[in-house]
Amino acid sequence: MKILLSILLLWSFSFAKEFIVQDLNDTKPSKQWVALPYIFSSDATGLTGGVMGLWTGYVQPQMTMVLTVFMGEELTVQDDTAREEKARTAGIFFGVTGYKPSFSKRMFVDLLGSYAYYPNQRIYLDGSHESERKIEDSRFNEYSPLQTQGYNNWMYMNLSYVLPIGESKESVLPTIVLDRGIAVNRDHIGGGIPFVTGQTVLETEIFYNKWQIDKYVSEPSLNTNGIRLILEHDNTDYPDNPSRGYSFEFKYSQDFGWGNSTQSWNSLEAKYSHYFELPNYSWSRQNVIALNAWTAYSPSWEQDVKLNPNGQGVLDKHQTPMWEGARLGGWNRMRAYDSNRFNDKAALYGAVEYRVIPQFNPMRGQDWNPFKIDWFQTVLFAEAGRVNSSYDVGELVSDMKYDVGFSIRALAAKVPVRFEMAFGDEGSSMWVMVKQPF
Repeated sequence: MKILLSILLLWSFSFAKEFIVQDLNDTKPSKQWVALPYIFSSDATGLTGGVMGLWTGYVQPQMTMVLTVFMGEELTVQDDTAREEKARTAGIFFGVTGYKPSFSKRMFVDLLGSYAYYPNQRIYLDGSHESERKIEDSRFNEYSPLQTQGYNNWMYMNLSYVLPIGESKESVLPTIVLDRGIAVNRDHIGGGIPFVTGQTVLETEIFYNKWQIDKYVSEPSLNTNGIRLILEHDNTDYPDNPSRGYSFEFKYSQDFGWGNSTQSWNSLEAKYSHYFELPNYSWSRQNVIALNAWTAYSPSWEQDVKLNPNGQGVLDKHQTPMWEGARLGGWNRMRAYDSNRFNDKAALYGAVEYRVIPQFNPMRGQDWNPFKIDWFQTVLFAEAGRVNSSYDVGELVSDMKYDVGFSIRALAAKVPVRFEMAFGDEGSSMWVMVKQPF
């Protein structure tokens, strides 16, 4: 089992949070903060501890700020010459989301970044559907994954613009009033006509990532930088925990090969989610079926041409990095598998979740708690997906990978936090993560 902490892996930290949350009995937008120590263990890091600070509603009511530092135990690893050495996990993560510049009523800026070293990263350079997973074998050109120490540094800056249509035509930031974590002023919201109702956001994202691979001699690091264009439409009652309605997103990513980029590439992604609210039981507050479909394709990837035809490299020409484009595995898609376990030119994925918020909340009314927990949620889920060397729907829906699992989630300081277990044909995974997966 892999145990990964959300505070360290806030890639899933939602960029778009163009709404304001209020408690039912509050007259002002809520401000909450928490400073907590934590400890966890994983294959990549060993026993690791740190401290995290999270602030919501400060500076501006829609803003969220997070900062964490962490350090792990000393591990024995091998460098690229098979010589043993000592190394430990260490890093810092920071994020500011939802900042609204004074010169615009509809623009928001998010900035996320991480600088961290990991003694034992798993790198799936060959993540095709048929790739063989052998953790105990280090011959990366024959088996997956390559296990190596190195830095994983990244930064994202997102500029989002809320279009003056639908729900945001008059009021840029809708106010969502919550009663113990469930929206009570949104009975008329969710599931309307696209762009006529709901909120629509245009986003431009600048990204940078450097993944150092000490044991990969021909390419000691994978570097990428570029720009993403995103169209996001949300037509749900409460974007952080929808009970009805739908949302969809289209994304285009481009690395132009500038600067220290390993090579140029591009990719297209599309995502659709739908939510059905079911009648409540006598013991439940909310009962929801959530559906999600996602697909991706990289037009640039030339699978019959190598990036380094005369060297030892295994990368194809204009191939997306394994954490971009058509990839499956990790805390949001195919959760029983390692992060970025499968990556190829095309991908197709689908998921269903059954989410129930019971009336029972053992943390209700406990004033000693440093942050308020409004509800707990129990979830059962199933997922299916596949990557392929071409966008052939017949191939993508045949011989798919599957997994099933369960999750316990909580709304803590107005942020959904989830603990979940997933089971697939390569074993099981345990995740602790922020935000709903969709």
